[in-house]
Amino acid sequence: MSAEKYALLEARIRQTASLVARLREENQLLVQENEQLCERIAALEEELQRARHPGAESTPDLDHLLEQLDTLHQADSPPTVEKVEAHEPEPATDVPAEEPEAEEPRTEEDYFQLGTTYERRGQFESAIQIYRQLLEADDNNLEVAQRLAFLLEKLNRDEEAAPLWDRIWTMRAGRSNRQRWSR
Repeated sequence: MSAEKYALLEARIRQTASLVARLREENQLLVQENEQLCERIAALEEELQRARHPGAESTPDLDHLLEQLDTLHQADSPPTVEKVEAHEPEPATDVPAEEPEAEEPRTEEDYFQLGTTYERRGQFESAIQIYRQLLEADDNNLEVAQRLAFLLEKLNRDEEAAPLWDRIWTMRAGRSNRQRWSR
């Protein structure tokens, strides 16, 4: 192997190692953020359960609790897109659980919340189906692409996740370039 090819290979290995390290850091940050959100959602669900019992000392307004749940997911909420078609979830075979009681999702954010609910309940195939629908409607949705890629990797479906990671890195590169040019 020539010295030039060896040097090029070595540089690519270093670059790949650097990307893997960045992915691991970002994965860890997302896991921590997810844990915090799950804890917050659990606390809100407990509060909601207490509100439903007739003997509850303080019954917080149900609309207020639902608003708090909505604000958890609005940090990077994507714009509303009318392209997303109504989705009737199939009965989950992963983990038996009740279907969400909310009305039929109407916006991209509603579908995203439904996908995360399925994911949290262990209904992974339903979550994957929702995330894929969202990516069909908006192929530049970084948050959805990341959730889907991490979920597929969690299920050891790396072959399906690999093209998503390519898209994610392209999206991130595009965002960083736009940020640089906008200064």
